[in-house]
Amino acid sequence: MIPESVRVRVMSDGAAYVDANRVGHTEIPFAKLLEMVVAVAGLDSARIPTILRAGTVTIGENRYRWDPITVDAAAIAPLLDAFPKPDPSRAFDASRCLLARIRAGVETIDLPRDMATRKRSRDGITFWDALMDTAASRAPQYSTYSFRDGADLYTLDLSADDERLLRDAAPLLAIARTAEQVASLPLERVTFYVKR
Repeated sequence: MIPESVRVRVMSDGAAYVDANRVGHTEIPFAKLLEMVVAVAGLDSARIPTILRAGTVTIGENRYRWDPITVDAAAIAPLLDAFPKPDPSRAFDASRCLLARIRAGVETIDLPRDMATRKRSRDGITFWDALMDTAASRAPQYSTYSFRDGADLYTLDLSADDERLLRDAAPLLAIARTAEQVASLPLERVTFYVKR
């Protein structure tokens, strides 16, 4: 039987040991717990009951624990129907893009929109504008839907011209370390995170 709410213990995995001061307890609706499990398992109707029965899931630096919940796949199927599904027919929408993640050799450069729009050129252009102009001219390809991020993911392999344009715009980034990475690392691919 599916409970209405679940008592969850939240622990930080930031340390090598569990600090009792960093453990919190909270009561959450089952639907919220299911969202957390789906963030890890996707819509895998066989894996979700296993995680609910195990009573633990880790998201970011937090580990969530609860008493085991035994439900079968058929019982949660109607709840899973309400979740967004990957949809390759969705066109890239720059106005809804909140994060760009650039693969640069062995490194990854995360560019949240709010960070990439803090500094403007004299004519009002931001690094984000340059990045979105690149995306608009090249039409990123739909990849999948990320349940963890609540966003559709689109990818774009960068050409030499794209890389040069982004390097030229790097001084528009407010964080010096990020600007240095964009200016010096091999910029290969961008993944765009677009909220629905």
